[in-house]
Amino acid sequence: MSFVPYLHLLAAFLYLGGMIFEGGLLVPMARRLRGAKKTVATIGHLVKILHPVSLASLGLMIMTGAAMLTDLKVALGGRYFTQLFAILGPKLLVVFALALLNSYQFFALGLRLTRSVAQEVGGQVAVTDEEMATMIPTVDRLQRCAWAGAVLGGAAVYLGLAMEHG
Repeated sequence: MSFVPYLHLLAAFLYLGGMIFEGGLLVPMARRLRGAKKTVATIGHLVKILHPVSLASLGLMIMTGAAMLTDLKVALGGRYFTQLFAILGPKLLVVFALALLNSYQFFALGLRLTRSVAQEVGGQVAVTDEEMATMIPTVDRLQRCAWAGAVLGGAAVYLGLAMEHG
C-alpha cells in the first residue's frame, strides 16, 4: 500500500489548518492588542513561520495529487476522461486558483508584513507607529486571503472526495 494518499491528506490538513488559524484566530487575536504596531508586529512574526509551512504543504498536496492522478490514469486507461474529467477539470481549476491566491498572499502580503517588522541591531522595530498603521489594510487583505484559501481548499477536498467515489 502506498503512503502517497496519507501524505496528501496530511498536507491538506496542514494547509487548511494553517488558513483557518490565520483567518480565524491569528488576525482576530492580534487585533485585540493595543495599537497598530503590536498588531502588525505580532502577525508579521507569526507569518514568518506559518507561510513557509503552508506553502510547503500546498506544494506537497499538488505533487502528491499529481502522483495519485497518474496512477489513476493508468488504472482507468481510455475511460479516464469520460469518468473523471467532469470532476477533475473543476478541481484543477480550483487548485490553480488556490496557487494564484496563495502566491499573492504569501509573496505580496506576507513579505510586506514581515519586512515591516524588521529588527534594527538594537532590537527595536525599525518602523514608526504611523507606518505600522498603514499596514492594517494589508492585515485585512491577509485575513480575507486566508479565508478564501480555506474555502478553495475545502472545495478541492470535496472535489477530490467526489473523484474518489465517482
